[in-house]
Amino acid sequence: MRILFLSNLYPPVARGGYEVECSGVAERLSERHSVLVLTSDLEGSSAEPDPAVRRELSFLEDDWRGAVRAPRAALAGVAAARRALAFKPDLVYSWNHSSTPQAALRVIADSGLPIAFRVCSHALGGLFVEDQFMRELLPARRSPQRACWSAACRAVNALPPLRLAPRRPFRAAISWNSEFIRSSVHPPSFVEPVLERVGHSVPRHGAIYAAVVRDPAPEPEIVFLGRVTPFKGLEIAIRALALLSSEHGIAARLVVIGPEDAGHGEEMRALAGRLGVGQSVRWLGQRTPEQAATELGRAHALIVPSLWQEPFPLVTIEGALARVPLVAADVGGIGEGMHDEEHALLYPPQDAAAAAEAIRRTLSETAETAARVERAEIRSRAFSLEAYLDDQERFVADAAAALGL
Repeated sequence: MRILFLSNLYPPVARGGYEVECSGVAERLSERHSVLVLTSDLEGSSAEPDPAVRRELSFLEDDWRGAVRAPRAALAGVAAARRALAFKPDLVYSWNHSSTPQAALRVIADSGLPIAFRVCSHALGGLFVEDQFMRELLPARRSPQRACWSAACRAVNALPPLRLAPRRPFRAAISWNSEFIRSSVHPPSFVEPVLERVGHSVPRHGAIYAAVVRDPAPEPEIVFLGRVTPFKGLEIAIRALALLSSEHGIAARLVVIGPEDAGHGEEMRALAGRLGVGQSVRWLGQRTPEQAATELGRAHALIVPSLWQEPFPLVTIEGALARVPLVAADVGGIGEGMHDEEHALLYPPQDAAAAAEAIRRTLSETAETAARVERAEIRSRAFSLEAYLDDQERFVADAAAALGL
């Protein structure tokens, strides 16, 4: 089978877990099939050349600058999609279309090729109709200025290379990464699902975390492992650290591991300073999986304070594999992976006091914490990379069959 993967990011360019997951599936399938990846040009010049990976799609900011660039990006994206169609794929597997011109996927759908989606975010619900170019082609009440812009976009769409109809129906197979995301995301009415399956995401580097040798630091260390961005909730972790000292008399250190969004890291450093815990936060920045695993080996707890509806965060599985006690916000699919009180202590999102209390319990209730860690480690074994890759290979075969290949 010839398979075309679509993804807005692809390693070594990565910002989270799904693009790493995508590359793992693409590499597995390439062992038995011909695979081509079409992805964005974000930081593409720094990536090693690979004839099986085409970094040809524009990466668009989610603001007015991206909107202004969108018409030209749509034209370029359509051209890239048509070049990819010359690969003559039997199946298209779309992983994430955010921040790239969805005109490329629209042209591919219009070609009649079987299409499957791997859904690891909420983006499928806004397919095409929220695209920065194609949304302007749809009827809507607009301000005079916006109406002029929409008219210009429709004029661009009248060019022979485009002539896109955002809501033209097509059939698709869908692989959801959690029951939560399946229940909370509704495909657009013009997408007809012919096959749906839930396949939980798994860490690609799970074996590294499972091999951690536990050697907890002399004083309590709490690890935050993730992108330093507002929706990941580092603010809650910092506030909980301060409350842990002021309300519970526990002096701890917060270790922050992950890349920082521009400006947000400085905001968090300033917050820690104002709360009097500036010297108790270590900022390690981006680390390799091996380096992150070493830090987890020293940790007394891993905190996952997300504020957004996490579909199925891999960091909780990584922490369980490393046998680190888990404290997490009870939001999105977090509790689907690790259950409250059984495998982790979950607290209401945005509640720093509740987060501090959960950390206090983790540190002081040693027997109960050890039992939770043991159950979580057993639970984490269900998220095997090899089993997941086998499942994805079966899904691709079943999707092709369901779509009439």
